[in-house]
Amino acid sequence: MGNKIGGFFNESEDYKAMFFGTSHAYCSFEPLYIYEKTGMKSYVLSSQKQPLKITATYVKEALKRKDPKVIFVDIYGGIFKITEDLGVVNSYSDYLPMSLNKLKMVGTKVPRGFKATALFPLVAYHSRWDDLKDEDYHFDKKTYEDYLKGYVLLKGQSQDFKKDIIKDKENFLKSVSSFDEEAYLKENLKAIDEIIETCQKNGTQVYFVKTPIYSYSYYADNIKVFKKYLEDRGAKFIDFNKFYHEIGLSKDDFYDPHHLNVSGAEKFNDFFIDYMKREGVFKENLAKDKSWLEDLRTYNINKS
Repeated sequence: MGNKIGGFFNESEDYKAMFFGTSHAYCSFEPLYIYEKTGMKSYVLSSQKQPLKITATYVKEALKRKDPKVIFVDIYGGIFKITEDLGVVNSYSDYLPMSLNKLKMVGTKVPRGFKATALFPLVAYHSRWDDLKDEDYHFDKKTYEDYLKGYVLLKGQSQDFKKDIIKDKENFLKSVSSFDEEAYLKENLKAIDEIIETCQKNGTQVYFVKTPIYSYSYYADNIKVFKKYLEDRGAKFIDFNKFYHEIGLSKDDFYDPHHLNVSGAEKFNDFFIDYMKREGVFKENLAKDKSWLEDLRTYNINKS
């Protein structure tokens, strides 16, 4: 995720909209496609299995640097219990620049056993320091860039999904059923509050969303818990799974039970754009930035 997260922090231009959350965000929202249809520039700043408490930090850091008029936060990080292993921690911490927000994140949100690694990634490789090469120590974060603006392009379907196999099904079901363990749910609702308060402070409109997932039935009741909490807070929430048929989705539009492939993402973004136009959030503007149009041409080549 280096180019995608690191690429955001190297961008000088501003964005009218931003997207946050887990891989559900970066496999669903397509900034280039949105730009083609609306002329609105946006970016997806997310990481795999990102806990909502970390999303709250990402929102703070993004709004410190950019001035989006609206942000969209996918709530997937709250509707199942995330096990924060080294891979998860590294994915959200390695490419986040050093700042007061990052220090607070490490001090108060990163699990105790991973705090040193979150600040100094090479600590994770202490057992093989002697095997590391010069390039492992010297990499220029200023070179990170992502022409897809944070989106991850998935084509086709995974082999397991084609065969209707759910990997590690027992652990998957346990993680879904454990979402409301008292301390974990309290932590996630606190993160929701933090995001709302950050947006209010910055004058930024926020929509909490659940992007389409094929495995929706497993999560439906969990989503209702967050829906009620957000409604009680007076926050906006949209469960796009409720529009599955209006979007025109089928199994062919998913890479696996949890992620849209590029075909599904385009269908979803068409619906999402129209929905946001009706909300008065997106307006028609001419897409004329040569750099973005060139990236769009590259995207159209790579998706086929």
